[in-house]
Amino acid sequence: MNKSVINRIEMQLKRKNMSQRDLAKKLGVSEVTVSRWLSGDRDPSIDTLNKIAEALDTTASYFFITDDWHTEKKAEEGKTDSVNWGTILAGTALTATAVIGIVALAKAMGKLNDKDKEQIEDILNR
Repeated sequence: MNKSVINRIEMQLKRKNMSQRDLAKKLGVSEVTVSRWLSGDRDPSIDTLNKIAEALDTTASYFFITDDWHTEKKAEEGKTDSVNWGTILAGTALTATAVIGIVALAKAMGKLNDKDKEQIEDILNR
């Protein structure tokens, strides 16, 4: 997992006063599995990310929206050849599955240029 996603999960664990063991129990996985996710050795599936978010009383989209991404996009303001997906998706309660669905729909409609695709991929990879 991307370090910023790991950081967000760890922040939520602290906010909820939960340990990795507590999260593992809620998800029905081993402590080793959670430890591997948070060390970056393994990546949870999209479904599991949604379950992690639910266990931590947040949304999967929270894990992927970063301040760095918004800063990069502010530098691009004024460009009209691309949709600012960060602005559209920031602060929404979309799950990662919903974001993927939006991307698939937009691709099917032929509405994504290369820059849009890069922005969305960046969101999904964080």
